Amino acid sequence: MESGQRFPVCLICRRQAACLAGGALSVLVLAAVGEMYLRWFPPSDLYPFMGEASPLQGCYRPDPLFGVCYRSWDDFLAENAERLAPWLTPEAKADPRPIWAMFGNSFVHAPGMLADHARAAVSDHRIFNLGKNEPFMLRMAQIQLLLDHGFQPERIFIVLLPVDMLGLGPQPLASIHVTRTGALTYRPRLPPGVLGSATERSRLLWAAWVRSGRHRGNPSFRPALVHQAPAPPLSDDLRFLFSNLAAVTHRHRVPVTVVLIPSYQQILQGESFGLQDWLGSMLTELGFDVLDTRAAFCQHPDRQHLFIPDKHFNDRGNQVLLAEVLAHTRHLAEHPRLPRRWTAAQPVSALRKARDRETPPSAVSIGDSAPQPRLPCPE
Repeated sequence: MESGQRFPVCLICRRQAACLAGGALSVLVLAAVGEMYLRWFPPSDLYPFMGEASPLQGCYRPDPLFGVCYRSWDDFLAENAERLAPWLTPEAKADPRPIWAMFGNSFVHAPGMLADHARAAVSDHRIFNLGKNEPFMLRMAQIQLLLDHGFQPERIFIVLLPVDMLGLGPQPLASIHVTRTGALTYRPRLPPGVLGSATERSRLLWAAWVRSGRHRGNPSFRPALVHQAPAPPLSDDLRFLFSNLAAVTHRHRVPVTVVLIPSYQQILQGESFGLQDWLGSMLTELGFDVLDTRAAFCQHPDRQHLFIPDKHFNDRGNQVLLAEVLAHTRHLAEHPRLPRRWTAAQPVSALRKARDRETPPSAVSIGDSAPQPRLPCPE
């Protein structure tokens, strides 16, 4: 009787063991299939974080001043052929009108935005813009490349909004990796310890880590706080980039005006102006001419009707912005000032080390700034 009772118990145990072994084998097979699939057919959203394994190709190279630049002048011309072609004609070269060069995001480049409004309203200057959005640091590399190849605008305008921090904020300069094929990618931050080693070796774990969002170079960056004064490493990177840009533009004796534009949330929803306050102070220390346009928008009697549905400015909003720019340039013309000599205590190559110290590196004075009010928009 006891023998008969033991037999079904042993049989049940064997069946349970077989089920467990089959389940474990199934998991291993699925993991192996997933591993192979991710190695052979990785999803496109993972490409920017795959380093040298990324199938992305581009026309870039690493750059000590701005993190990334074009491999050559010819690559830059090819990448921006449509916009540059009109400027390379004999007629364009013979045009005696001075040039205003505008760099920024879609608030500058999109159809019907600032550059188009300036082009339509300003007849005594030519308006130059490349017409497409680029990563924040690449815009500065474009300025350097153009100036190094003989481009001589009367003034450069760099437009900044809080949205411009959403690229450099989560992915600091230290995370940039330009591949051998010229693609701009980013080194993923790995978890510490044994899990990091396992993640580095397993494409399945790596994909899960990237999809979690913790792979970003600065995982503490919060887009919801983009209107506040930036913290390191974003603040360090901004100072580093603008310090190097100041050296480049001073070398070519081209004045720069940085135009600070408030966001929809700042104008209508009472968001903080900590970012613009910090940028205005930092840029002034580095010698840049700064135009803070918050007063024109915050004091506008019809603030609610300055935007299109995607929160870009409509024609009225762009007219407000252009009026501020033109008034500012008139102020600069009426109050000319010779730029001071470059007085940096250390070469630009040492500025990255200076980012970690409280005392900012000295820079050149570029232009003369009109007094700018520091007020928030009323709620």
